[in-house]
Amino acid sequence: MLCIKDDDGYKKIIFVTDQKIWKNCERFFPKNFAENFDKFLLLKDPQADEKNLKKIAEKVKSCDLILVLGSGVINDLCKFTSAEKNIPYAIFASAASMNGYLSKNASIAISGHKKTLPATLPIKVFCNLEILKAAPLNLTKAGIGDSLCFYSCWFDWYLSHKILGTKFDEKPFAMLKEKMDFLLKNYQKFSAKDEKFLQLLLEILLLSGAGMTMAGGSYPASQSEHMIAHTIEMKYPKIVKKLLHGQMIAVTTLTSSKIQSELLDRHRDTCAVITCGARITSDLSPRLHDRVQKELKNFFGKKIAAQCLTEYKEKISLQKNAKKLDQKTIKELQKIHLSADHLKQIFSHFKIKTSYTSLGLFSQEYQACISFAKFTRNRFTALDLSSCK
Repeated sequence: MLCIKDDDGYKKIIFVTDQKIWKNCERFFPKNFAENFDKFLLLKDPQADEKNLKKIAEKVKSCDLILVLGSGVINDLCKFTSAEKNIPYAIFASAASMNGYLSKNASIAISGHKKTLPATLPIKVFCNLEILKAAPLNLTKAGIGDSLCFYSCWFDWYLSHKILGTKFDEKPFAMLKEKMDFLLKNYQKFSAKDEKFLQLLLEILLLSGAGMTMAGGSYPASQSEHMIAHTIEMKYPKIVKKLLHGQMIAVTTLTSSKIQSELLDRHRDTCAVITCGARITSDLSPRLHDRVQKELKNFFGKKIAAQCLTEYKEKISLQKNAKKLDQKTIKELQKIHLSADHLKQIFSHFKIKTSYTSLGLFSQEYQACISFAKFTRNRFTALDLSSCK
């Protein structure tokens, strides 16, 4: 911290963290650590929402650096504030729990609708293995869950590219593939507490974030599985307050893998797949528009429903670019796809729960979230074909 202040010329620094993180990590910092800052903001159970953005925005006035200790929520709040206020930020990683440290986007709930918004990169990320080892084990498990959506995102983004002609960048996946394949082949050699494993996991999470920055958005790390998770967050915010992001992604990635597998299982009847793609991306007729609007309103409420319908209409507007899903593409998707069975084995090894009941949901509630997830973003994924039989 003193290196940042002395060498880089920052004079007024605010330190931002939350109570639980500070309590767990305080012992790794000097006793007089807080005295080095102009302001010290200690949040209590913050959520990545407008309320906490406003709280941080008020505190950073007159500061020239935001120094952060945290992971998911704290990182999203501060990187977004950094971009909005044009104040640089640096972060001490408190856990290997998520992949957002090196991404230029933040996941924020705006009027209850979870959105991926432009943010900024930290000037520095400090990673200390002692701090990461001291993080609660459930945070490391969340990081594993967040990392293993790699193949699901690759599948969905490439699917969208082949059907609708949307942009696709293979570089973020090529950059990470070797480490991900190593994890898939060698996970049984590790426990979540191993120092070598934590180092591997952190490298994967950092590269995943860098991949999002490279792609100009969250595309290589957020597709159908995140859309299901965001639907749960929007529909059941009180339940989600008790959950970790990666905890949900472990469950939803397994679901996405099954949906993708069902799509591949239909590859012998290619015409059926093409028909589904054409129907899903057709214009919303006034009658269909009214029905969808009513269903969204009943599920999400009026405000979020309106935002979702806007997102969905943007996706449908891409219908003019719809292409045939041929056998060559099916074979390419098969190579990318990671089976639900393999995922289950990895999650089981690290004692990560994968049932929707672990999220506090009943079967009907979870299935409804899967059904409505395709409306939450303008991204075309396997979810848009999952209702086609």
